[in-house]
Parts: sequence; C-alpha cells; structure tokens
Amino acid sequence: MNDRKLRLAAIIALLLAGVLAGSQLGKLAPLVGWYQNEAGFSLTLIGWLTSAIGIFVALVALPAGWVIERAGMRLSFAFAAAVMTVGGLALAFLHAPGAILAARLVEGVGYLILVIVIPALLNSVSPLSWRAPVLAIWGGFVPVGFAVADFMAGELLPIAEPKIFLLAAILAFAVLALVAAVLLGLIDDMDAGERADAKQPARSFGATMTLPVVLVALAFGIYVIASVGFFAFMPAFISWSGAGILLAAGVIALVGPVGNGLTSLLVGGRDGRFIVLLAALGLGVAALTAIPAFGGSAPMFATLALLLFAMSGGFVASALFAGLPSIVPKGGSVAVAIGLVCQAGGIGTVLGPPLAGHIIEAYGWPGFGVFLALVSAVGALCLLPVLRSRAFMPEAATISMK
Repeated sequence: MNDRKLRLAAIIALLLAGVLAGSQLGKLAPLVGWYQNEAGFSLTLIGWLTSAIGIFVALVALPAGWVIERAGMRLSFAFAAAVMTVGGLALAFLHAPGAILAARLVEGVGYLILVIVIPALLNSVSPLSWRAPVLAIWGGFVPVGFAVADFMAGELLPIAEPKIFLLAAILAFAVLALVAAVLLGLIDDMDAGERADAKQPARSFGATMTLPVVLVALAFGIYVIASVGFFAFMPAFISWSGAGILLAAGVIALVGPVGNGLTSLLVGGRDGRFIVLLAALGLGVAALTAIPAFGGSAPMFATLALLLFAMSGGFVASALFAGLPSIVPKGGSVAVAIGLVCQAGGIGTVLGPPLAGHIIEAYGWPGFGVFLALVSAVGALCLLPVLRSRAFMPEAATISMK
C-alpha cells in the first residue's frame, strides 16, 4: 500500500521516534545531582552512565550498518526499539551501580541500531522528492532530543521522583516506535525493485566504500569534534565574567535546530552537489565565526558569532545526512554509508570534549576559538574533492517536497 498520507504518517512517526531515541542520550543530564547526592554515585560513574549509550556507535557503527542491510531494516528497527525499551525500563527500576551501567549498555545496543536504521528507513520509504528534506530534518535529532529530555525533566522532576521521569522518557519512545513499526508494515519501500544489492551484502559493502563516501564521513566526524566541544564548554565560557555574552547558553543551543529546519527548506528541489556544498559552506561559516566568538570580541559581536557558529552546525549535520544518499554508488548500501558516518560521528563525540578541554586549559578561550576554526576548516576541505568528483547520482536529484 503506497497511500501518500499513510507514507507521510510513517515518516513523521519515524522522525519522532528518532527524536525520542535522542532524548535517551540526554535524559541523565538533569539527574546528575540526584545520582550524586541521593544514590551516592561518583561524577566519574555518572560520566560513564551518560556516555555508555553512545560508546557502541563509536566502536561498531560501520559493521552494524552491514548487519542491518543483511538482516532487513524493518526487522532491525523493531529489534532495536525493543532492546532500547528493555534497557530503559531496567534503568528506571534498578539501583545498584553495576546493574544501572549494564542497563545503560543495553540501551546503547538499541541506540546504535536506531541511529543507523532510522535514517536508512527514511531514505527507503520517502518518495524521491522528499528524501533530502526528510534526512535534513533527521540531522537534528540529537539536539532536539536533548531539548525534549530537558523539557520533560522540567515538568516531571519537581512533582515526581526520578524513576517516574525515566519511565516517562522510555515509554514515550516505546509508544512512538510501536506506531512507526505498525505504519512501516503498511507501506513498501519506494525503491523496492532496486534493492537487489541487499541480497549480496559483501558486494554492497565494498561498493559503498568509495572515496566520496569516506570523505563525507570524515567531514562529519570532524564537524562533531568541533560541535560537541563547542556545546560542552560554551556554557562555561558564557558564565566567565569577562565574556559579556548577551544571551543564555540554552538560547544559543536552540539555534542549532533552527539551522536543521532551514536546511530542510533549502535542500528541497536541489541535487546532491548543492546539498554537499551547503555543508561545506556551513563549515566555512563555523571557521570564520569561531575566533571572534571566543577571542575577546565586543559582547554584541561575540554573541552574534556564537549564534552563527551554533546555527552552522545545524546546517552541516542536516546537509551531510541529506546529501549522503546521492553519493552512494549503484550497488552500494545507504545503510552501510550511514553506519560509516555514524561511526565517524561517534568517534568525534568521544574525542571532542577531552580535546577541547585540553585546548582550553593549555591556550585559554582564544586558543579554543582558533582550534574550532582550524577543525572546521579541515572539515570543509574534506568536502572539496567530493564536490569536484563525479560521484553524485543523477537520479538522486530532487524536484520538490510536494
């Protein structure tokens, strides 16, 4: 059944399930004080609890993409949603540190599969003209997920114990994932007739690993190093008495999803080369604004630079995800390509905060601005060979999001 409204409903449900999966990444941040003061956890253990859900992405996202392609995307989605739900329920009810860490690792297995299979499904079930805008929206699932987690915490924690908040977070995801799974069962892939490559996963793996795909993944990983470092230490910079920034850190952080939304509008009707160019321009804007943001500029100028840097991150993430299917060659696998991009991003997530912290300690905030500028510039340079290549599939060009 290929009813347009049903297909749109499935896409919306997938996007919402993805956002709520992203909220599982950020749901422990509002509970740091409770885990430390009431449960007696050390900050080190809390740090491991926070990062454990993403550790599998950094380690095995690429082979996971290959396994997902072989097992089937719908089955992989259902399995991952069930695993994350089990881990989330256990996290809400368990109390011993070891058991809680184990529950978080179970959530991590589900999260690993979901961050690969959801964009792959979005690409597969979306009509050709919808794909780039839909994947651009997907590019903002983590910051929007963090915002959802913060909102839920603000509403529930003043009136209920943390267990209720954790239950609400995981059950909200489970409900949306179930709705998405049911709707997926009622529609077919738009390119179902072109998926013979899934029957030969070894060949599709090799065909996917082209230089343009690798360079896009590398650019994404480099972007994540800069972006995660920026958002990890930007609140501390704003609280620094000499900064004089005119907006709160939370307001600046919300500009990122605005960039995601604008990118979704800009990529409609454009081909893959334009979309990757948009990502390169976003990295260029980040490189140009990082130094004035952290280099002691006038408060108004520094605030504007911080806003532009945050917004550019939304452009980069969304554009790279939206443009990726257009450079996957015939016989290749979008799921494998997404796995490679996710693994690069996972490694960047692990490396970004400690590297940024070291730079700040050694060279101060101006040095941090220089670091962000250089990293962003390197990311943009990675995309130049892609833009000059013939990798873009002509049929990947979109016409409109109608």
